[in-house]
Amino acid sequence: MTTIFDGYDEEYRTLTGDISKKLSEIASYEDEKEKKKSGIVHVGDLLTQATQLIQQMELEVRSLDAATRRELSKKVDQYKKSLASLSADHKRIREKEEREGLFGDRDGNAASAEHRSRMTAATNKMKGTTDKLAAARKEIADTEEVALAIGEELGRNREKIEATHAKVKGVNDMARRGGNIVGRMSARDKRQRMALSIAAGFIIIAILLLIYFGIFKKK
Repeated sequence: MTTIFDGYDEEYRTLTGDISKKLSEIASYEDEKEKKKSGIVHVGDLLTQATQLIQQMELEVRSLDAATRRELSKKVDQYKKSLASLSADHKRIREKEEREGLFGDRDGNAASAEHRSRMTAATNKMKGTTDKLAAARKEIADTEEVALAIGEELGRNREKIEATHAKVKGVNDMARRGGNIVGRMSARDKRQRMALSIAAGFIIIAILLLIYFGIFKKK
């Protein structure tokens, strides 16, 4: 599940637990009419909050991937059924008490006005939460867009760097080959000078020998 859905899920479980507890307590308020009336009105408020929570769950589920959406949709459907059962219990208790005159016209109007006021407050609170979630989603989308743009720019820069490295490597290879050629030419030049020196030495020796033998032959 998602973090947001987890929060809704936990809050819904707490609410439905409170509703079940309050419905059980109402049955025990046989001689405490004010307590019973207050409890019935309070349960109505809790049911309204639970209904709004389910609506928020449905909105959140729609924004998820298909696999998660299928899984959580089943959970939301189960919650709808359980809430419908609690709402039916509450309606049955309220209608019974209305028939017995627990909610007189004036009290009924006051309770209805109070209930509407609480519903309005709960709706406004939920609307504020929805607006915050929408703003958070927009901020996340904007952040993802910026991150994507940065990633694309980094990709382009990486390509430029790789191209530059390739050029530098090519230049280094050319310099290395040039160095090898110069080295071979230098070695060949040294060998040629050495060969010339040896040849010159032999020529000098030959000349000296000719001079030497020429002098001794005359004698």
